[in-house]
Amino acid sequence: MRLVWLARVTVAVAAAGAMGGAVAQDMFRPAGQWQDDQGQPYRLEALYGAPTVITMAYGACRRVCSTSLRMMEQVQQLADARQLKLNFLVIGLDPRADRPEDWAQLRAERHLTRSNWHFLSGDEASTRQLARRLGVHYWRYGEHTLHDLRIVLLSAQAQPLKTVDAFDQAAETLLP
Repeated sequence: MRLVWLARVTVAVAAAGAMGGAVAQDMFRPAGQWQDDQGQPYRLEALYGAPTVITMAYGACRRVCSTSLRMMEQVQQLADARQLKLNFLVIGLDPRADRPEDWAQLRAERHLTRSNWHFLSGDEASTRQLARRLGVHYWRYGEHTLHDLRIVLLSAQAQPLKTVDAFDQAAETLLP
């Protein structure tokens, strides 16, 4: 009995370490201030009820962000094939450059117009706080924002379940 309990605690601690200690926390609280790609206020709590695949991106990035979006598109296709309902959320890393109109253009160009896809811009504090909670590291280099590749599957209650943080990980890793 004691060994079973110890094994469960060990697994929980390991999982918490993998997500930066955030496994049991609701990633949408506190919510911060967000705008969708139409410039309308958006509350992250609107995503409760279905798992959410989330990443943070820099709209001008053509390497890491393109990979993240392609991987999320693959997850969407796999979810469709398995009849799984998922939300997809892309949060801008640079509030000065990732404006609602920029996300609307990117969304149209990539044909990501389904209602379960959300592209949000936030203020500096909200962006920094969510990045910290998700374990996304980013920094400014001249006029560019550099960042990690990190895509996280959140439960229907916005708790981290799975993570992709390497280019060679399969998209299906993120499926619930």
